[in-house]
Amino acid sequence: MRLLMILPICLGLAACDKVSHKQAAKILQLHDVEAPAAPVMPEQPAQVAAEPIAVSVPKMVYVYRYAFVLPGTSIAKAQQAHVALCDKLGPARCQVLSLSSEAADESIAKATLKLRVASAIGRQFGTSLEQAVSGTGGRAVSRSITAEDVSKDMSDTEARLRQRALLVERLTEVLRTRKGSVAELVEAERSVAAAQEEIDQAKGWLTELRGRIAMSTIDVDYAAAVASTEHVRGSIGDTVAASASAFAIAMGGMARVLIFAMPWLIFVGLGFWGWRRFQRSRPDAVAAYADASEQPS
Repeated sequence: MRLLMILPICLGLAACDKVSHKQAAKILQLHDVEAPAAPVMPEQPAQVAAEPIAVSVPKMVYVYRYAFVLPGTSIAKAQQAHVALCDKLGPARCQVLSLSSEAADESIAKATLKLRVASAIGRQFGTSLEQAVSGTGGRAVSRSITAEDVSKDMSDTEARLRQRALLVERLTEVLRTRKGSVAELVEAERSVAAAQEEIDQAKGWLTELRGRIAMSTIDVDYAAAVASTEHVRGSIGDTVAASASAFAIAMGGMARVLIFAMPWLIFVGLGFWGWRRFQRSRPDAVAAYADASEQPS
């Protein structure tokens, strides 16, 4: 009974299998038939993505200069405030290079300060300096920024390093393989030593350039706002001395003119005196001649 029930199912599966094989055969035949050639489209040039041009940022070395005018008694306080700002940043971002002050009198005191500050905060630090001075009653009278482009120096130094490193590598290979005569090997050793010395110098110069780029220099000058009485008296004395010097120079010039003209004045004076003598003696001669002509012979 079960066999009779399974038999129709098997016959149906076989029929389905035959149908599927027939469909597959038809599909293969359709693929074997040559399809009409598709129209050939002109080949379009491949679109190349425009690559951005690499632009190197210039390597700049900055120098900041500030000049402050404030009361003489506040100069030392302002200078110490600036040093405290530098110390607060730490030696990695700020360093004191030099500090000096001259105070024979509080009213004529002056001082200087030289700092090295991280370039990234150079302008911000300059603003902090001005704010500290304004808090002590002073003001900025001068500020300037100077920039030096050292990109070419760095690129030239790096190129020299690569060339010398390649030279050292080749010469070292010659020395390692011992190819060549003794004289050639000795010359190779000398060249390696010279090239290595140039490499060390170039590395030192490159390190210095990178340090100058990373840290900017700040020069600060302090001056008293009001001049002292002694300074005013000195100015008056200098004016009087300058006037006396000018008078002496003028008198000396006049004396030189007179000395130069004296011989000519004497010569002209003698000529004028002789002409006057001649004019005076001429009427007497004419009268004597007239009297002599009137007497009878």
